[in-house]
Amino acid sequence: LATIQLQSQVVANAVEQEDGVITSSATTTSPTSTTTEEEEKTPKYRPLHQNWFPVSITTALNSDRPNAIELLGEKLVLYRDDYSGKTGANNNNDHGESWKCLADRCSHRFAPLSEGRLVVHSKDDVDLTKSDSGTKGGGGCASCTIQCAYHGWEFNSEGECTRVPQYNSSSKKELDERKASSVPSYPVRVEAGMVWVWSDPDESSWEMAHSIPLPISPLVRESYEKFGAEACFMRDLPYGMELLGENLLDLSHLPFSHHGVGKLQRNMGGELPLRVMGGQERVDYARWEEEFDGTSTGHAGNNYAVPLYQVEILNATQNDPMFLSIAAMLPNGVSPDANGTIAFFEPCHVRYRRERVSGTFGHVELFMSPTSAGKSRVFLWNTIRRPPPAAPSGEKQSLKSRLASLSPLSAIKKRAIAILMNPASARSHTISHLIFDGDGIFLHKQGNRMQSSGQTFRQYSTPTSSDVLLNSYRRYLDAAAKLSIERSGSNSAAESVSFIGSAYRDDMPRSVMLDRYESHTKHCSVCSAELARCEKRKGFYETAEVSFAGAGGASAVALLISLASNAVPRSIVRAAAVSTVASVIGSFGVSKRKRSVEKKIQSFLFEDYVHAEKE
Repeated sequence: LATIQLQSQVVANAVEQEDGVITSSATTTSPTSTTTEEEEKTPKYRPLHQNWFPVSITTALNSDRPNAIELLGEKLVLYRDDYSGKTGANNNNDHGESWKCLADRCSHRFAPLSEGRLVVHSKDDVDLTKSDSGTKGGGGCASCTIQCAYHGWEFNSEGECTRVPQYNSSSKKELDERKASSVPSYPVRVEAGMVWVWSDPDESSWEMAHSIPLPISPLVRESYEKFGAEACFMRDLPYGMELLGENLLDLSHLPFSHHGVGKLQRNMGGELPLRVMGGQERVDYARWEEEFDGTSTGHAGNNYAVPLYQVEILNATQNDPMFLSIAAMLPNGVSPDANGTIAFFEPCHVRYRRERVSGTFGHVELFMSPTSAGKSRVFLWNTIRRPPPAAPSGEKQSLKSRLASLSPLSAIKKRAIAILMNPASARSHTISHLIFDGDGIFLHKQGNRMQSSGQTFRQYSTPTSSDVLLNSYRRYLDAAAKLSIERSGSNSAAESVSFIGSAYRDDMPRSVMLDRYESHTKHCSVCSAELARCEKRKGFYETAEVSFAGAGGASAVALLISLASNAVPRSIVRAAAVSTVASVIGSFGVSKRKRSVEKKIQSFLFEDYVHAEKE
């Protein structure tokens, strides 16, 4: 206890109360550490609304129609302005320059553009591809405008009104004279299968936007190239980014909130000593990404992000709950010198980097999207990178080992491991649901308690070092939100990460808080396809169940008649008896399979999570 209190005091002394910056005076939370540095200068945060945020994975979007999204309390619309010939959702064409984002309101009478349609224009359509001042893109490709469903006004990818059907002219000059207003547009990037939006429509900030690297690690890029965007688990959550960030940066809650998931157990909860890493140390640590330079997944010119805050888990083998759970499954799965760090990247990225055995790195990378007050969207990547296979030694491989590697059993084993490790699978997504279900209800209700009592994070009781990151995160978020109000004159961004109105309701049904269909399944090509297959199998089992019931009934009647009549040959009696028994067994088997598939169907819709029932 004395050690924890000392660690907490060192951390508390190192935190600037004004803006929550952890300075280098907190580069140690360990009483035995001798690390010293000159005090760092306070970093300058960007206003919350001047940042890149992920809003969707590409496979969750329709390429042939507008897509409604929400970011920082603003209703936006995403669409592709190139015509690829592909229609519908779930195409994997990730050209970032093709996706465009506008405010989701027509400048005419503010009807949502997301309820409209895309109008395809050929390369010869001069009215669309040229303005009075010259060429505006087009580039010889077919492109699209977005047409409002209310009165047919059309807007190009820059938000300019290009057509008003009620006025017989598409000249930009004449439309401007008629006050056909534009709608705000937002820069878009697509990387690693995620669509990112710069949340400030003010063009004066766009040059800065394009100079900021996205905090996507090479491991995430590798996973995307191997498995596609479906390797990313995306889900909408019934609480805001302010509580989501706290939760993701808090490693100590895992054994309790997620007891029974994998091998996590409540008795694994305990002391979690953390060492806060200084500014230059964070920069040096981030250089592990340099080994990927010049590859398809690397960042040329060392253009990688550096975390705003980062801690090292001290004695990770004994203190990291994830290492403890792995050791419970694999006795030799975690080496004595295993290590791990937790990092927060401005404005919305949390990264766990663990080395459980030498050269094998596992990343849990999470990205947060602040949709509106009391609501957020999370993007989860689980990745692993093992060292390359050792080069063959001078000794010849034994015949036994060569035969073992070629055996059918070895191939089956490899295939089974590949299936289990595939992040782009319904099985993987179901496990991710369990993680977020474990937090969902109490985080929403935490927001309700704070909202109704007027309390903030500053009233938290945080006496241990395990809370150092979340406290720093909340101070950062508070400072960035205040800057947004000062710079933009709008409260929208700040309100989307605060307790306002009735965003957190104590009477929200559990089926809504833990909903899986609206929050994930209908947007996920993997899970929606698996759900369709399950529903098809359920229909087959229902038909078979009726058939067995009918056959069993007929056989039973025939058996009774046979037994009542001495004139019926014994062979017919036996046949009727066998048919009756077979029908009963078949009906039982089909019913069991139907219940199994119904349970699986339910896993794509809603499953309650009651902590008191988790033994």
